[in-house]
Amino acid sequence: MQKLTEQNKSSLLEKIILNIKNYKPKPLVLEGLTPSAVLIPILKSSESLLFIKRTMKVKDHKGQIAFPGGVMFDDEKPEITALREAEEEVGINPKDVTIIGSLDDGVTIAGYLIHPVVGIVNDENFIPKPNPDEVERVIIIKLEDLLAAKYIEGGDLRWEFHIGDIVIWGATARILKNFLEVSFHISIG
Repeated sequence: MQKLTEQNKSSLLEKIILNIKNYKPKPLVLEGLTPSAVLIPILKSSESLLFIKRTMKVKDHKGQIAFPGGVMFDDEKPEITALREAEEEVGINPKDVTIIGSLDDGVTIAGYLIHPVVGIVNDENFIPKPNPDEVERVIIIKLEDLLAAKYIEGGDLRWEFHIGDIVIWGATARILKNFLEVSFHISIG
């Protein structure tokens, strides 16, 4: 993938905000799937993304790296679900999040229709508080490291990102790929 130049680093968040705000997500309309939403939390002060490693106690996606998120309540907007779940799972105060847009909808093999919501987190006073029933640990990865990550395409929508000993795969990898491509106007894989 790409390395950021010093010039690009200085305007990293501005570039993401502009590109996400101007992006027209591709919605999916599929019957029989459970609507859900995730927050792609961009930590403003460290220019990082926050991920979670799910516990083995949760119903689906046990032990996987994911974005905070969950099932949408009836008639709930994706932004509300994403903020609610991020607060429940890792303690992100919704008042500290500025929603800048959405990405393409995705589907999981467990039958969820995912609506990815992108938000900038004013994280000066943020201390992650993982919900022990849902989150084994919080993982924070710099955007620069995500852009430099080893990316593997396995076909049949099976993509992986390798960042050190962390492997992001499945729906989260597809969402991350969409985020990086839209945010930085790059092509991955």
